[in-house]
Amino acid sequence: MNERLLNKITEVLVSSAVKREVIEYSRLSREIGGIITPIKLNEPLGEISFRCIKKGFPPLSAIVVNQQTQLPGEGFFTWVASKMGYTDLSHSEWEDFFNKQKEDVFSCDWNEYLGNKQTNKGSNIVSIFSIDDLNKSLLDKSQVIGEETRYYILTIKKFLETATVGPYQYQVILFENHQKISEETVEDKYSKQLLTPSKKKGLELLFEHNPMVHFQDISMMHYKQDRLKDTPWEKEPRVDLESLYNKMVNKRLHNIVKHDVETEKRQYASSYKDGEVKQYYGNRYERKAKNRLKAIEIHGTTCAVCYFKFEEVYGELGRDFIEIHHVKPLSTLDGAIEIDAANDLVPVCSNCHRMLHRNRDKVLSVEELKEIIQRSRGIQ
Repeated sequence: MNERLLNKITEVLVSSAVKREVIEYSRLSREIGGIITPIKLNEPLGEISFRCIKKGFPPLSAIVVNQQTQLPGEGFFTWVASKMGYTDLSHSEWEDFFNKQKEDVFSCDWNEYLGNKQTNKGSNIVSIFSIDDLNKSLLDKSQVIGEETRYYILTIKKFLETATVGPYQYQVILFENHQKISEETVEDKYSKQLLTPSKKKGLELLFEHNPMVHFQDISMMHYKQDRLKDTPWEKEPRVDLESLYNKMVNKRLHNIVKHDVETEKRQYASSYKDGEVKQYYGNRYERKAKNRLKAIEIHGTTCAVCYFKFEEVYGELGRDFIEIHHVKPLSTLDGAIEIDAANDLVPVCSNCHRMLHRNRDKVLSVEELKEIIQRSRGIQ
């Protein structure tokens, strides 16, 4: 019998028990996603009650009733009762037997039965998320499904669907070569719909760590302890991962630009505000990350002069890289100014950028440098 299914049914029954509510067969079927029809619930309910009895607890199936009679099915009064020592329970005794077992279920400490489980503070709803099960799964590398990748983004649902009181949480963890790099918690007081925000948070953590990463080097895995399958892990389909990766291109570009700016600052110790440096050299270019990002978003990463594209020559190393040139030389400006990325900045390759600034007395325009290239190639 499917253990995850038994656990799921047990969670629903315990949740009803702590609220002192009976649950109809049809509702129980709905609560577990309709995986088993009401008429086929007798077998798993019998197994759950048998386990309760063996541990000295009242049978949980006592609170599962038919809609019309508001009593459990006949099997409860025959098979379940016999396991409790009532081998010959007459029909006239059924209702008293039901009421007694129902009250025992309602008054039972189900935390003790579940073992090392916690109730949400200030509520009667049982939460049986097990951090031990998660850690064991991570230790066994159960999250590796299919071909291994360098990076793993794990979203971990830290509540069960039977929980009715928040806050609800997902833990997001980033692994590189199976070593934890970073983690964050996504939380909402009222909504359980946190999987999509958790996916995005995972990619944000990855882009902060390595903005140059290609989606082929990423696996995204989702952990749900109450998943009714053989494994609590589910792999994000490659096509869906690529779609989300592409939708977050601006977030990735932001981190690429931020990375490039920090690299330049380390190379050139002096930093400055736009317009505050009176001498401007070809290898010192736009250092404000927000301005460079806007320029790339507007103009792209192809050189405006010679149409060179770094990725075509350098592959992944050159992906999304370009230098940004000020149309109006900073040395001609008085003080810091607001930059209009659409009109004041253009993307250029390193060679063209250097040539634009080759003559310190006169910075060439993009069109002037284009004409020089054409003349050198004999193009009229």
